[in-house]
Amino acid sequence: MRSGKILIFIVTLYFLAACSAPKVMTSMKTSAKEFESHGNLDAALNSWEQYFSQTSLDEIAAADFADAAKTAYRAGNLQKAVEWFDQARYKNYADAEMYETLAEIFHKQDNLSKELSALEVYTEKFGKNNSDVNSRLFEIYAEIGETQKAQTYWSLMNEVQRSREDNLVRYLELNKKMDNNVLADSIANEIIELDPEQFEALEWLAKKYYWEGQNRYNREMKAYEQNKTRKQYRILLEELDKVTIDFKKALPYLEKLWEQKPGKEYAAYFANIYARFGNEEKANFYKKYTKD
Repeated sequence: MRSGKILIFIVTLYFLAACSAPKVMTSMKTSAKEFESHGNLDAALNSWEQYFSQTSLDEIAAADFADAAKTAYRAGNLQKAVEWFDQARYKNYADAEMYETLAEIFHKQDNLSKELSALEVYTEKFGKNNSDVNSRLFEIYAEIGETQKAQTYWSLMNEVQRSREDNLVRYLELNKKMDNNVLADSIANEIIELDPEQFEALEWLAKKYYWEGQNRYNREMKAYEQNKTRKQYRILLEELDKVTIDFKKALPYLEKLWEQKPGKEYAAYFANIYARFGNEEKANFYKKYTKD
């Protein structure tokens, strides 16, 4: 009789322990969320780790892995964040913050291909209405030379992002590659309004006006050599006046470039311009820099 009572007692204890285990585990998850709500990220991370280590994988909701991964990211544990996001993805879970956070992690790790993949999945699943995502995709596509995709995401960016100097410089380089010269002129001028010393915009405008003048000079001199009439001579003089105007437009940009990067390349432009102006002293000054 006594042994029967002991057996009943043991079974009861086992039953109570079995019932309390899920409560303990649920408490761990609740504690993790409570710790995070109070800003104690390390404790929250520890509670998540205990919850996952003591709970069957089949019993863990995908959303729990995603929530824990976000906590890990905020706590600065990027490795754990990626690990738990991978578990959430394995269980076919997805939310917008998850892919934004993954992209941020890969950006910090300088893993451009994985960052791009995360952002592309974001747009596939959640659309193209996130201006921050669109802006970053524009930056990446511009960097890797995907010109058409970069153009697409430029149009999806908001006005504030399209007005940022760094994005305008990327857009300038993009249009230069695509030989959209008229648009590149406009972008360069917009950049100069924001930053009068911006190198790429200065160089684009300096070379634009210089080569307009130089090409005009070469073209009209050739025409006159082939047809030395009074009429052609008058045309030559008119066109040479335009050459002077083009060179004068190029000079302020060249002078700012010279301040930033004096040397052989820009010296050649100066030497030629001042030779055309008949200023022998300045032409000779810059010619010295053109020699090896």
